[in-house]
Formats: sequence, C-alpha cells, structure tokens
Amino acid sequence: MTSPLPLLFPSRLTRGDTIGLIAPASPPEVPERIDETIQRFTEYGFRMKPSKYVRERTDYLAGNDEQRAEDLNTMFADPEVKGIIAIRGGYGSCRLLPLLDYATIRANPKPLLGFSDITALHAAFLVKSGLVTFHCPIAIRAFEPGNAAALERVLMVGGYASAQNGQSTDSPGLVLFSREDATGAKLKTVVPGRASGQLIGGNMTCLLRMLATPYAPDFRGAILFLEDTGEKGYRVDGLFTHLRLAGILPQLAGLILGQFDHPDAAEQVRIADVLQREGERIGVPCVSGAPIGHFTEQIALPHGARAELDAEKGTLTLS
Repeated sequence: MTSPLPLLFPSRLTRGDTIGLIAPASPPEVPERIDETIQRFTEYGFRMKPSKYVRERTDYLAGNDEQRAEDLNTMFADPEVKGIIAIRGGYGSCRLLPLLDYATIRANPKPLLGFSDITALHAAFLVKSGLVTFHCPIAIRAFEPGNAAALERVLMVGGYASAQNGQSTDSPGLVLFSREDATGAKLKTVVPGRASGQLIGGNMTCLLRMLATPYAPDFRGAILFLEDTGEKGYRVDGLFTHLRLAGILPQLAGLILGQFDHPDAAEQVRIADVLQREGERIGVPCVSGAPIGHFTEQIALPHGARAELDAEKGTLTLS
C-alpha cells in the first residue's frame, strides 16, 4: 500500500552536482562501461562518485545483496551526493528491499534515476519513503540519442522539482510527452478520454513481483504506465491476466502502454494485438506506443507524481 507520508520531490540537478553511480542489480556486461559512463557524465558537467561496490560481481549480480544495499544506503546518507543513477538494470533490485534504510532515504530526498529492474526501487521508495523517483534511462544509456535531452528537460532545464525553505514543490503543466514528440515511438489512442491520477508503473514483469508484498504501490485511481522487453505475446497476456486476477485493473484511472519489444516480427504482431485487446478491455483512457521502455529516446517520468493523461490528444502533463 502506498505510504501515507506526504510526497517528497527531490531538488533539481545542476551541472557541477555530484551524482552517485550504483549497481543495485546486474553488473555491466562489459566492465569498461563503468569508466566510459563516468567519463561521459564528467564531460557533461557532473562530478561522479562511484559507489564502493559498483565494480563487484557475484554471478549475475553486481555483488552480494548486503554490498549493493550498503551502496544505496550510503549514497542517500552522503551529503555530497545530489542524485543517484543505476549503471544498469538486469535483475536483483527486488532482493535489496528489506535491507534498505527508508528513514534515511526520506530524510535525504534525492533523484533516483533508472528503469527496467530499477522499477522495484521506484515502487519501494514511494511506498516506504514517499519519495518521487525517475523512471528514465540507466547510466550506460543516458547519452544515447535523445536520452540526455529528455533527462535534462525534466530534471534540469525545465525542472521538475525544487526545494524552497525545506519544502518541495512540483511543476504543474510540464508536458511529459505528446504525440508530436520526436521519438522512435508511435503513440496511438486505444481508448479516448482524459484521466488524472498518480503515475505508477515501470517494467511490467518487475512490477508484478511487488504484488502481495509490503512494497506494492496503491493502484487506486492511478495512471499505470507499463513497458517490457523480450516477452512473447502469450507472456504479456499472462501478465495482464495476473493484474486482472489480483484486482488491480478495475482500480485504474488511466493506462499508458510503452514499448513491448521482441526481436521476432511475428511475436511483435502478437504483442501489439494483446496490448490493443487488453487496453480496450480495461476501458479506461489508454494510449499505446508511448516513448517509455527499452529503446533510445525514451522519456523521463516522475514515478509517484500526479499527472493528467489525454488519450485522444496523446499527451501526458503534470497536474
């Protein structure tokens, strides 16, 4: 259930800030990507602070659970660090949830950046700390074409959140995406209409791991956004069936379907059919093909913030 604590909106990032680099899930497939990423962020104007265990590797995990959790807790407690970004997703973030210091996280609100497996952290931080985090490119993908511009638009130039006199405020009216956005996505209206609610979601497979746990968000009246990668059509069907059987889908105010990519063309057609069918069946305002997911030029979404979806116009705006 969503935390009863008031929402916390972290401060804007500016060039010159120190960003903590963590590996809460899988390690980079190529270890050299860590140094490359640090160099790119440094060239962009940030100071980078790699976590103690960011270069560790324990089979398919970037170190053991205690090491990865310690890195995350330390970054939130460190006053020098103004933002935190995951080097990659993969698998393993969900294993850390019982080991995290949510009181320290709430006492030191900072932008947490990442997507895919980082979905588990977004959900837990909202529930246990009331912190708005950012579903956006991971560190190794932050400078792919369009991604840096998307991050800067929400977190820096346009600004999403600012802290004034200890109080955080959002930026209503900021358009997060529109049909006219120059992205690789093709936005489509599935069910017309307008909906307002809290933005909840992320990677569909990872999000479903949160159900029936203390880290599951409150879906009542939410605008749910979903994406996934490599799952066949019947698997995507099964994920929606799970949400339906869990009683989640009737609670929604709106639905945003991002990219559900698969390398096989026939499976991609099946997936598109499943998304269309499920979106229509759920019946709330819904768009598909949103610029969210495992592709270049994805946008940054503030997880936990309130927004308005206009499915007919194809816009999502902070409210």
